Amino acid sequence: MRSVFAFLFAALLVSASPVPGFALASPPADSGNDSEGGQRGNRILTLFNLAGSDDEEDEVEEEDEDDPRSFTMPTVVAPLSREGRLTGFAYVQIRVRIADGQNIWSIRDDAHYALDAAVRAAYRNSVSNVEGSGLDVTRAVAVWQAALAEHYGPRAIERVEIRNADTRLFRR
Repeated sequence: MRSVFAFLFAALLVSASPVPGFALASPPADSGNDSEGGQRGNRILTLFNLAGSDDEEDEVEEEDEDDPRSFTMPTVVAPLSREGRLTGFAYVQIRVRIADGQNIWSIRDDAHYALDAAVRAAYRNSVSNVEGSGLDVTRAVAVWQAALAEHYGPRAIERVEIRNADTRLFRR
């Protein structure tokens, strides 16, 4: 009896639904102002392209993403400065490759402590370029490699690389 009631209730809901009305509606009339020269087509085109990315880099990144000995740390917020004055902040994603023979799970479990060490290192040692408008990538990698080696031990980290850096400058 319940199944009959459920079936009748579902049929009532489907018949009252506005979906069939939309499905039977015709497309809007042609205004002649289409970007396709009068032909109907999509009016919105969205393209996504990361600056500097190409197929070879994507393949290398996919291989590295599959590496079980690598992980991405939480975002490091690093100050940017010029002549001792704060100019903005860089929000940086760091990818860490754990050396062979190390326990990756214990290292990943301590990632929040490593994040603190990386942020403190960025405040102690400037990781910004001379103008203070961006991140000095080679210097930042060296600073964070040293900070993580100090935190985890000298042979625990094989490689540190910057995956993404978003810079937010102050307006003056």
